[in-house]
Amino acid sequence: MAAVKLPITPLQVTRVGSRATCDPAPLDTDEDWLMLIRAEDFGLLVDSLLAEGWEVGGSLIAPDDSSLPAEERFSSFRRDDQNLLITASEQFHRRFLAASAFAKRMNLLSKSDRIALFQTVLYGNSCNAAFDHLPGVFADFPPAGFEVAA
Repeated sequence: MAAVKLPITPLQVTRVGSRATCDPAPLDTDEDWLMLIRAEDFGLLVDSLLAEGWEVGGSLIAPDDSSLPAEERFSSFRRDDQNLLITASEQFHRRFLAASAFAKRMNLLSKSDRIALFQTVLYGNSCNAAFDHLPGVFADFPPAGFEVAA
């Protein structure tokens, strides 16, 4: 990660995104970092990032200023080709890392597949496109020979 002055000590910083999950890694994309912080450090970190020239990259959701459940909250910031995804939610952090690990294991090179996967894992959205290439995943229920007792 490019040098970043942080006024706090993050709980964890992990390289994520297509540069971390795809093989071969694309070089024409941003570099993404997921940062887990303490909720009480959020304001200080945001002020520092904005002072250093980072821009809000699509979301700036304070830990207590959202209609989203706490476990789904994150904020993103962008500077040059770097993106920071910041969350105080351990659940969101775990889910994001789980989706990243799956994307890496399956080597999902298609951006639309990765987006569908993350939408499914992070928010429970139905995104069949991520799994269309896997035969039988969304087969009719009940399968042949399977009886449902009334």
